[in-house]
This record gives sequence, structure tokens and C-alpha cells, in this order.
Amino acid sequence: MKDLQNIVYKFIEREEVTLKQALTQSSLGACAMTGDLAEIVRGVIYKGYPYTDERKKRVSEHLGELLFYWIMMASTTGFSPEQIISEYISAYIQRTKIMTEEEFRALKNRDKLIEEDQKNAERAGASILEMLKYVKAQEAQETQVKESHKLREQVK
Repeated sequence: MKDLQNIVYKFIEREEVTLKQALTQSSLGACAMTGDLAEIVRGVIYKGYPYTDERKKRVSEHLGELLFYWIMMASTTGFSPEQIISEYISAYIQRTKIMTEEEFRALKNRDKLIEEDQKNAERAGASILEMLKYVKAQEAQETQVKESHKLREQVK
């Protein structure tokens, strides 16, 4: 989600979008995309239109735009998308009782642990690569020293 938020920030900076423009564009854009999605669903469910690859592609495009506008709105109003989703899920769980708050917290903690493990693995991977480079450099240096000794022996 942070990557998406960074993309939105870069877009806002590159296009020199003002706060007023960002709020207007994100709120009206989100409404328009929601309406477009509703029209597709209405056509498929109530008018019997087939759910073709073209309609799937349009749904995907509209969802992408909706996500973009949603992140823009969250960012320009001072919220992190993660915070909004987390709070919504907590409220949804309380309303629907699909899982306990403890189960949700455990699920969130598990996701954080997985993310930390991935970061540690990436760091470890970088460390291993650095060690391998060091070992290769040491081996190359030892080879040069051995070759120098051989040349000296041959010259004597």
C-alpha cells in the first residue's frame, strides 16, 4: 500500500496538483468510477449482459482508478490507507462478529511478522552477496599472490 501511496504522491508533485484540486479530483473521480462499476454490475445482473473479457477489463480499469482516487483522498486528508482499512475492518468485525478482535489482531500481527521476515531475508540476501563478493575478492588476491611467487621462483 505504501508503494501505491508513493505513486500518488509523485503524481501530485509532478502534476503540481493543489490540495483543492486533489480533493475535488479524488472525490468526483471516486464517485464517477463507482457509478461506472455499478452500471456494469447492473447490466450483467439485471439486463443479462454477458460478463465478457471486455467487461472484466473495464471492471479492472475502474477499480484501478477508484483505488488511485481513494489513496489520493486518504493522503490529502492526512490519513494512511492502512490506518483507514484497519479501522474499518475492526468496526466491520464488531458489527458482523465474523471474527473476534483478538483473531483480527493476531492476523494483523502475523502479517507484520511475515513482512519483517521478508525484510530480514532481503537484508540477509544482501549480506550474503556482500560476503560472496568479499570471498571472491580474497580468492582473486590469493591467486595473484601465488602467481607472483611462481614468477619469482622461475626468475631465480
